Amino acid sequence: MPSKKVTLGFIGAGRVGTGLASGFARAGVNVVAIASRTIASAQKLAKRVRGARACAPQEVADRADIAFLTVPDDAIQAVASSIRWRAGSACVHCSGAADLDVLQKAVADGALAGGFHPLHMFGEVGEPPGALAGCTIALAGPDTLVEKLERLARVLDAKPLRLPEGGRALYHAAANFSGAFVIALIQETIALWGKLGIAEADALAALLPLVSGTADNVEKLGAAGGLGSAIARGDAGTIRRHLDVLAKEAPDSLELYRILSLRSIPLALAKGTLKPEAAKEITALLEKTILKSVD
Repeated sequence: MPSKKVTLGFIGAGRVGTGLASGFARAGVNVVAIASRTIASAQKLAKRVRGARACAPQEVADRADIAFLTVPDDAIQAVASSIRWRAGSACVHCSGAADLDVLQKAVADGALAGGFHPLHMFGEVGEPPGALAGCTIALAGPDTLVEKLERLARVLDAKPLRLPEGGRALYHAAANFSGAFVIALIQETIALWGKLGIAEADALAALLPLVSGTADNVEKLGAAGGLGSAIARGDAGTIRRHLDVLAKEAPDSLELYRILSLRSIPLALAKGTLKPEAAKEITALLEKTILKSVD
């Protein structure tokens, strides 16, 4: 089914539903129906998508060839089970962690079940056109459906990625380390700098170019090649000073620093800037820190 002829519908008009529906509409894909927990939310998104109609979830399933469930993960099974699905249509959830068994009612009704998860931090409503360009979209489902979903991903200039059956939870858990947890680490720096009287706005102004530059280095040089830090330099003296000041001023951050430093050692060795002898010294220093904390 060519992407330009397929009709899409969305159940859920939050950030993900809005981002996808708007993106598909701008790309010329026919989005025909939108539902949400409230008709007002559905109407708000429908106004942004030419030709789309705000309606009840059942009408989305009745009108669309592919109905995307862009609802919270915990609601997917309940929403899918509340609908009568047409044989030959498709029910596709956008969860990164849920497997396809949450769509078993759709399969029992004769519909195809699939997954379509954009590996993207959706911002506020009104993201610029092309916001999904270059992002990866993790797909799941039978081959006939995944082939259609691949074409839809490419319409958004995104990169389709097929996941093995049963692999979505691990994929999604792992992605947090490069997504949401990065934000948690930024907040960790903001909190620590706050002890020095640095305002959050000033901290963000300083940190975001560092984060961006780090990502650029990884893109150009790979994970190991892009690593820069006292670990990468083999600077045991600096690491000792870090450990001492954290133990004194921010003991709650000490264990996090220690774990991340230990995880950085194999990268630094692979980069070639950390020599094995220095790696042993730094490892011992970090492991000694945990023994002190236990004592």
